Amino acid sequence: MSAPSGATPVSPGGWSKAQAYYVISIVSRATDQVVATGTVFIERKFLRGLGSVGHIEDIAVSKDMQGKKLGLRVIQVLVAISEKVGCYKTILNCSDENIPFYEKCGFKKKENEMAKYASESPTPGRL
Repeated sequence: MSAPSGATPVSPGGWSKAQAYYVISIVSRATDQVVATGTVFIERKFLRGLGSVGHIEDIAVSKDMQGKKLGLRVIQVLVAISEKVGCYKTILNCSDENIPFYEKCGFKKKENEMAKYASESPTPGRL
């Protein structure tokens, strides 16, 4: 098998760095409840010389706190973490209705998402 274009050789032992998962939450002082949250998962890319990519997920802002830029602040912090740990890009998936919000946060629509959900019936024992 030949290496894809852009593939970078991986040194022995280079894969040993652990992946990381960061969670950011904003808590209301008035209610002591989480009002906004998000995560960034750092993935090592085998075909990019073990470069890192930040995956933003699980962005949520409570209904009564929307419109106060809390989502923007969560995204900004998650992107800053991603860049601080050396990610060459930060990506996320979202619904079509959320595209304008993420564009305001500096993201650009690129490519498409595909998903295959695990079936409810077990998979046969052999791969």
